[in-house]
Amino acid sequence: LDLPTIALVTPSYNQAQFLEQTLRSVLEQRYPRLEYVIMDGGSSDDSAAIIRRYETDLTYWVSQPDRGQADAINKGFAHTTGDVLGWINSDDILLPGSLRRVGELFARYPQIAWITGMSATIDASGRTTRMSPRTGKFTPLIRRGWYHGRLLGFIRQESTFWRRELWEKAGGYVDADLTY
Repeated sequence: LDLPTIALVTPSYNQAQFLEQTLRSVLEQRYPRLEYVIMDGGSSDDSAAIIRRYETDLTYWVSQPDRGQADAINKGFAHTTGDVLGWINSDDILLPGSLRRVGELFARYPQIAWITGMSATIDASGRTTRMSPRTGKFTPLIRRGWYHGRLLGFIRQESTFWRRELWEKAGGYVDADLTY
């Protein structure tokens, strides 16, 4: 099976207490075709030192001021060429085997443009506090904007991956004027 290159971006700012766990959750998967980019917004904590410990396994990283999370994500993806994209925030983790499963799904099903898997909520100690239900995300409801956190929940970014073609078709950026 010819696995696609997965480009993953982690935006971060003053997240040293969580950052290493995020990095390890990605890198310890040993996905063979990974482009991993860390965009740190010029943190004043130990974030840069943590990133430096892993820099030989990263495609690119920088620690400098940015205009926020969306700006960091956009700049991060600009340093990638991968076929499949995703981002994982610096206080999120990927469960073991996630990248392999994502790669296999995109390789086997070229008609799939994006996928969202189950997500888990963990507390600061790493304990799982909630698992998302296995419900479908339906295109007509997404188009109507019903996945907004109140009615049907959010599409969780840490468990969502999409093809570069979809990213480009949607404009090729995260709107930096929108903030969370």
